[in-house]
Amino acid sequence: MALTKSRKREMLQELQDTISSAQGMVFTDFQGSSVSALQGLRTQLRAEGASYKVVKKTLFNKALQNTGVNLSLSDQLPGNLGVVFANDPVFGAKVISDFSKSAPKGTFTLVGGLLDGQYLVAEQVNTLAKLPSKEQLQAQLVGTLAAPMTQFLQVTSGVARGLVTVLSAYRDIK
Repeated sequence: MALTKSRKREMLQELQDTISSAQGMVFTDFQGSSVSALQGLRTQLRAEGASYKVVKKTLFNKALQNTGVNLSLSDQLPGNLGVVFANDPVFGAKVISDFSKSAPKGTFTLVGGLLDGQYLVAEQVNTLAKLPSKEQLQAQLVGTLAAPMTQFLQVTSGVARGLVTVLSAYRDIK
């Protein structure tokens, strides 16, 4: 059944809204994947606020251009295009990278991605997937910033601890 022009406009607007709100996108070729496997992927992504959509390439390119991304991706993208829209680009890349490794060979392929208006090839998306998550990076930063203060506190308390030890030993002698 053919789509009406009004339905295509609605789909284009929905896609533009999704693209505008996403921090990063990952492109996949899902040919040969089972519906149940893709539903499991969608559930996993939805838990973290990301989504996986199957889109038409022409509609996707038009939505990209309407949102200000001046890339023509039609020659780089496969015929069966699945897109992960994520608020945390590292999370989306990790989930898709792990899913593509566990999927049967040739059924689910990581094609590329889009981050800050720049097209990423599959190797770059895999590299992005190896990065720690935003929360882990924030925790590492806090730990790095807190380490000098913690060491300073240990040094200053060590002087007081040494004084107490000396006074206690002096008390035991008397």
